[in-house]
Amino acid sequence: MSKTSISRTVESEEARFAALSANDIETLDPLLEEDLHYVHANGLVENKVEFLRKIRSGERRYRRFSSRSRKVLHEGGFTFVFGEAEIEVFTTRGLVQNVLVYTAIYRDTAHPKLKAWHAAKAFAI
Repeated sequence: MSKTSISRTVESEEARFAALSANDIETLDPLLEEDLHYVHANGLVENKVEFLRKIRSGERRYRRFSSRSRKVLHEGGFTFVFGEAEIEVFTTRGLVQNVLVYTAIYRDTAHPKLKAWHAAKAFAI
């Protein structure tokens, strides 16, 4: 396990969460792979172009995207993040607030990029 790969990935994920919270497309774009596969907690699947388009157009405006916990593993040329995050986002249906459990896969490079994201609403006990 490479601590360097793991710390670079955590830094990239934190930068991505901050860019989402600020709806900062210019910072967010280079943090995402061109062939991004993004599965939202509601089951909606988007590629990079559609994901960014909805933020750019205002259809989706993030207010907060922050990590609650994460476990990070490095395997081969990828780093896997299994985490929990709190989100607040305005959509065409109004404000959505959730705690998500997620799996994120980053390509291991000098500047890790998100390749895949799959989220589900956390089960409340």
